[in-house]
Amino acid sequence: MRKIVAVVVAMISAVAVSAQTTAQEWLTMLSASLGDRYAMHIEVSMDDEPMEGYFMVDGDGYYITLGVMEVYSDGKLRHEVNNERKEVTVDGVDLTSVDLLTNPTKAFDFVGDEFAVSIVESDAKVCVLSLVPRDDAMGVSAIGVTLVRDGSGVVPRSISYDYDGVRIDIATRIADADARVLPRWKKDDYRGYDIVSFL
Repeated sequence: MRKIVAVVVAMISAVAVSAQTTAQEWLTMLSASLGDRYAMHIEVSMDDEPMEGYFMVDGDGYYITLGVMEVYSDGKLRHEVNNERKEVTVDGVDLTSVDLLTNPTKAFDFVGDEFAVSIVESDAKVCVLSLVPRDDAMGVSAIGVTLVRDGSGVVPRSISYDYDGVRIDIATRIADADARVLPRWKKDDYRGYDIVSFL
C-alpha cells in the first residue's frame, strides 16, 4: 500500500513540476515576443462601464490614453493628464508596480521568481495563468493572464488584477508599434492646465 501511495505522490509531483515548467515557458515566450517596444489597444472593466484606450511601451518610456486620461512617462517622471478637469499630476514612476495602468513597462515582465505561477487551463494555442506575488508588499493579491500563440510568438489576450477582492479586468489587442512614435510629454501642449507636483 505504501508503495502505491509513494508512486501516486511521485506522479503528482512530476505533473506539478511539468506544469510549472510549462508556465515558465509560456512567460519566456511572451517576454521574447514583446521585446522592449510594443503597443496594445485595451478595454478596462471595473465596477462601471468599460473604458477603451491604448498604450505604448518603448524601453523605459510609455504612454497611456484611457477615457479622459493620458499618461506620459520617460521612465523616471510620470505626467498624468486629466483632460476633463484640465489638470496634470506629476510624480515619480513606481518601479515596483506591475499594474498595466501604473507601469506598463513591467505589466508582462513575469520571468523570474517574484511570483508563484500556475496554469489554470491550457491547450496548444491558449494558456491561462495564475500568478500570486511572493511579496505581500507588491499590493496585488493575484494576477490572471490569458496568453495566445500568434504566429511564432505569444501575445496577451487579457490580464486581470485582484486587489483584495477588487478586480480590474483588461482585454488587450496588439497594435503595430512599428508604425507609431511614442508620444512624449510637452508642457506647451497643455497650456492652461493646472499642474500638481508630488515630487
